Amino acid sequence: MEDKISKIFDFLKIVEELKKTERWGTIRNMGRKESSADHSWSLAVFILVVAAELKIDVDILKSLKIALVHDLVEALAGDVDQVLIVTGRITKKQKIEAETKAMDEIYKTLPPESGKEIKQLWLEYEEGKTKEALLVKAMDKIESINHILNKGHGCFDYPELIAPYPNNAVNKFPELKPVLKELQKRLKPEYKKHGWEWTDEYCV
Repeated sequence: MEDKISKIFDFLKIVEELKKTERWGTIRNMGRKESSADHSWSLAVFILVVAAELKIDVDILKSLKIALVHDLVEALAGDVDQVLIVTGRITKKQKIEAETKAMDEIYKTLPPESGKEIKQLWLEYEEGKTKEALLVKAMDKIESINHILNKGHGCFDYPELIAPYPNNAVNKFPELKPVLKELQKRLKPEYKKHGWEWTDEYCV
């Protein structure tokens, strides 16, 4: 028992690093980057409300677990956003290799039972085959764009990437189309305000 508790505290050292892992977007009026922990918490709350209000037929507890651990590897591997991949600064292969290595380290830190569950949840998200994983993947992208929309200044450095970013994931989970439509309704005036073209291809 003491060994298990000791391992949990070792694991929490890694979790603590997630609070320091910076994502692309700043936070409105705070002048600091959003952390991966900020994002994971916001995503989990978003899923909790949307799944209930839209009466989506999923295992909500499992979905929340996936949301909470889906970016846990970033505590060790850092955040690799879409911009870095699209601009060729990091390849998808490099991202996958770094994150797989990070999960192996996290797995070894945890007690066996918890380590197995967290690794399985992360792999389920990465493989994107179950309904819960598809829900979280789509909501992850919606939440990311909603953060950019709400953060204020400097949020449209890559307008051609932002608007269509959630579309493919939502098409794989069409129950979320009403959520995406609302996001796009709020996003479109921002494009107009900044003088960027909004095309029909952005809409689901």
